[in-house]
Amino acid sequence: MIFTAYRLELFKMLRRPATWVAYLCFLALTILLLTSQRYGALPPNDHKFPDALPEVLSGDALLAGTFGVVIIILMLCSEFDWRTSRQNIIDGLSKHQWFVGKMLLLPTIALVLYLTRLAAGAILAVVTTSHLHTQVPFDPAASYILAACGVLLGILCYASVVLFICVTVRSTGPSLAVALLYQVIDNIAAVILRTHRLADIAQWLPLQIQSALAVYVRYQPHGSSAPGPLGQSQTELLFAAAAAWVAVLLFVSYRIYMKRDL
Repeated sequence: MIFTAYRLELFKMLRRPATWVAYLCFLALTILLLTSQRYGALPPNDHKFPDALPEVLSGDALLAGTFGVVIIILMLCSEFDWRTSRQNIIDGLSKHQWFVGKMLLLPTIALVLYLTRLAAGAILAVVTTSHLHTQVPFDPAASYILAACGVLLGILCYASVVLFICVTVRSTGPSLAVALLYQVIDNIAAVILRTHRLADIAQWLPLQIQSALAVYVRYQPHGSSAPGPLGQSQTELLFAAAAAWVAVLLFVSYRIYMKRDL
């Protein structure tokens, strides 16, 4: 039944024009940014394989996360606005199944946006590669896999925050405002904490973890302790912290949804 609920969510997402508008805006902005980098100040070799792989795998992670947030809010809060969530329960779908169906949208949306960014970056890199020989060595395959997983986990971390906002606020406009404002609040809070010598706390805020997971250098051999937004923190701890945030936020969101009236 949960798989049926998930398929229903996919059907509703694909049939909504707002979803396609948000996705096409993301695609257009991604292509624009990649093109501007290609003809901008960066050296041309940075856009050829294997030089382009770090940027292709981990570049513009916050952009994908932001558009993922918009799509998630449009999908969740619209059901509260239009009372369709209540109608689903009346039609026989349990509250647990409804929530799990929405929860499964988070990795789906994150994966689709990330693969879109990956495909656009890879196509540009292939087009701009005029020769096969290069003096830049490839990193181990594990580095590329970990970088991709890290970026996706960072996007999921922010998406879990947004799910919490959606089930709490339950209105599209205010939820969107709160979610986008959270980006500013998270960064301001991190700056304030670091100013008061509380960097050890600031580095574990959700968006700070997302930013750190998007730093490709930490996935290179002997790069887990490379300088980045989290200083000398180990990559393993970053993955664990992001997973912990996702688990906690999903659990809290689930409890809030189950206790509130339809």
